[in-house]
Amino acid sequence: MGATLGSIGTTAAQDAETTTQYNVGHETEAGRAHARDIAVEVHHEFEALDITTVEVTESDLDALGDHEDIRFVEENIERSLDLPDTDPDNQIQEELEVEQWKPWGIERVGALAAHERGETGCGTHVAVIDTGIDPTHEDLHANIGEGVAFVETTAESDEAWADDDGHGTHVSGTIAAVDNDFGVVGVSPSATLHAVKVLDDQGTGTDADIAAGIMHAARKGYDVANLSVGEPETTQTQTEAVKFAHEEGLLLVAATGNDGHPQVDYPADLDEVIGVSAIAKDDSLASFSNTGPEVNLTAPGTLVLSTMPGNQYGVMEGTSMATPHVTGSAALLAAHGLSNDEIRELLTASAENIGLGPDQQGSGLVNANAATEELERLEGKALAK
Repeated sequence: MGATLGSIGTTAAQDAETTTQYNVGHETEAGRAHARDIAVEVHHEFEALDITTVEVTESDLDALGDHEDIRFVEENIERSLDLPDTDPDNQIQEELEVEQWKPWGIERVGALAAHERGETGCGTHVAVIDTGIDPTHEDLHANIGEGVAFVETTAESDEAWADDDGHGTHVSGTIAAVDNDFGVVGVSPSATLHAVKVLDDQGTGTDADIAAGIMHAARKGYDVANLSVGEPETTQTQTEAVKFAHEEGLLLVAATGNDGHPQVDYPADLDEVIGVSAIAKDDSLASFSNTGPEVNLTAPGTLVLSTMPGNQYGVMEGTSMATPHVTGSAALLAAHGLSNDEIRELLTASAENIGLGPDQQGSGLVNANAATEELERLEGKALAK
């Protein structure tokens, strides 16, 4: 049973006392029952992880952890999009209404060359764990599959997962904007996008909301998940969700962060996740990009042109914008039936060394064409045996 939006039950009456949400890990059903008994409200149940998200009063907090079958109690932290201080012109590009533009990043990672060889990601399923996706965008709707929401949307739409911020729609265009006669084109223009809305119109969601989104993508059997949100603090709840997803075969790709610090944000710093830094058009490290030994790959993250809600197009910057270049490249490989570990190995082995340090570029700049060419070579070699 997966987590769903909103309350799924109450076991105590709420009074005027201040309440706070906590994620509670338990060893047994008795531990789960203990947490539920103390809760004012239950927000999420992660049965596969033995974690429950509960709201409790301050006076009951000590009692919450006072049970031999409780593994941990941690506050359900609020997470927010961490965008750089740069201010690109995020406006509609009118020329895109009459012709298709090829964003510089799509070309730089070799995606256009891969498309010419017939590599478009057909049959791949990609989860965009973000603010949602505009379900009616002219350059996306043909590639949009199912969606789910763990936070409410304010967008005027019949879909609960509709994007009311813009971030998720922009990310989605880089991954899989349709290859047509207008707008832009994505790295994997035939892949199917699945909106997993875990952030609201302010780009904010809780640790449990994000964990629920990761769990959902894993349970649905999607191939790749893009996670362009992170924080410096590590939490047990999201860590366990990431490990579960990896074991289920999901490849998670996450942004390293936009503080310009030598510290990779969580969850990009986890071994099960591909952490992505950002470069500028001249292959230099983007000034805002976080770095560290956990960086696995780098990708274009400045002046990134992509889709925006309302059939618009705009420019954004950040490691959030670099990450979908890697996600889209992974989707091209997933179309060949590779596992998450096999995709990771091919992407890192085929990456281009652009002369940055390992803490800045990891294995190098992701190269979709080189990765798919290497796969073609390996497949040919296997057939020749």
